[in-house]
Amino acid sequence: MNILKSISAAFGRLWRWITETAWVQPLLIVGGLFAIIFSISKFVNWFSVMAVGTNSGYFNSYRLSLENEGKVDYDTEADKMTHTINDFSFDSDDFGSYEEVLAALNAKNIISDYGIKYYFVIVENDCTPCDEAKDAFEKLESGWNNANFKIDDGNPYVLHTINADEESTNDVDYKDVTEEQKAFSRYVHKFDDLDLWARAAGKLEQAPYKLNKNVSSTKYEAIENAASGDWETPTIFLVDWTEAAWREDRFGISEVLFGLSGDSDYDKATLLQQMWNHVPQQRTAAYADIDNPFRDATTGW
Repeated sequence: MNILKSISAAFGRLWRWITETAWVQPLLIVGGLFAIIFSISKFVNWFSVMAVGTNSGYFNSYRLSLENEGKVDYDTEADKMTHTINDFSFDSDDFGSYEEVLAALNAKNIISDYGIKYYFVIVENDCTPCDEAKDAFEKLESGWNNANFKIDDGNPYVLHTINADEESTNDVDYKDVTEEQKAFSRYVHKFDDLDLWARAAGKLEQAPYKLNKNVSSTKYEAIENAASGDWETPTIFLVDWTEAAWREDRFGISEVLFGLSGDSDYDKATLLQQMWNHVPQQRTAAYADIDNPFRDATTGW
C-alpha cells in the first residue's frame, strides 16, 4: 500500500511540475500533434484493408495496389507486375533459348519480385464467386504440395491479386467517377494502349482449357475489348515463366479461369492445382489423363 502511495505521490509531483513549468507545455502539445500525425497513415492503411470487401481478409494480403492509378505511367504496384507480363509473354521467340529469356527475366528481378509461376486474380467486393474462390485458394495453400495437392514442379505457392473496386486517392481528379473512370478501368485501358489484353485473349483462346471445356468466347471478348465492367470476377490467370511453359508455347500468361467450378472447396482447389500442374504436350498413353481440363487438346492427352 505504501508503494502505491509513493508512486501516486511521484506522479502528482511530476504533474504539478509540468503544469507550473511554462516551457514544458508547448513541447507536450507539439509532441502530441506529431504522435497524431504519425498515426494517421496507420489508420488510413487499416481502413483501406477494411474497405476491400468480404473476401479482403485473404485476397487483400496478396493485393497489388491501384493507388494513384493514371497519375504516373506504369508506376502503381499493379502496373509494375502487369508490365512484366506484357513485356515477356508474347515475344519469347526473340530469344534463342530458355536460358536467354530466363537471364532477361532475372536482369529485371521479375522472378525474385513476383515468382517464377503465380496465380494472378482479379476480384471485387460483394462477389459470391470471389468468396468461394477465396475458400478454395486458402484450402490449396494450406495443403500445398502435400498428399492432397501434389505440385509437380515443386515451386512455391504464389498469388497476386487486384481488387477491381479499389478506390484511389486521385479518383477526385476524374469528374463523376463512373465505371469507365474507376482506378481499375484506368488500369485496364492503360494496358489496352499496349495491346496487352487483345494479345492475351488471343493466346488464351488457344490454350488447352478453352479448347477442352468449350468456354464461351464472350468471356474472352470482354478481356480482348478491355471492357473492364464486363470482366467476370474472379478472373484467374496463371502466369508461368518455367522452362516447361517455354517448351509448351504457353510462356508468360498461360491460362485463365472465369470463376471456379466444383461441388466443394476441395473440388475447386483441385481445379487450381490442375491449372498449376498443367499437362505437358509430350505425354505417353500411360500418363493420359482425360479428366484433366488442362491436358493438351490437340493430342487428347
